[in-house]
Amino acid sequence: MNDLTVVLITAVVILSVVVWFDRRLLADLAQTSDRELRHFDRNTWALIIVLAFPVGPMLYLGYGKGGPGRFR
Repeated sequence: MNDLTVVLITAVVILSVVVWFDRRLLADLAQTSDRELRHFDRNTWALIIVLAFPVGPMLYLGYGKGGPGRFR
């Protein structure tokens, strides 16, 4: 394998993990009631999760749902 192949495989694996994690959190966000969300509304949290990776998902888990242990 040449260097370009290794770089492409690595990029695909990292992108796959990012997409999987974002989809998992967006699915969790869709199942969360409005009363459980803190600080922002559902649309704002969705944008934060998708656009601010990896900080956005951590903010959602830590502050959007009220702290650790609440992730389903």
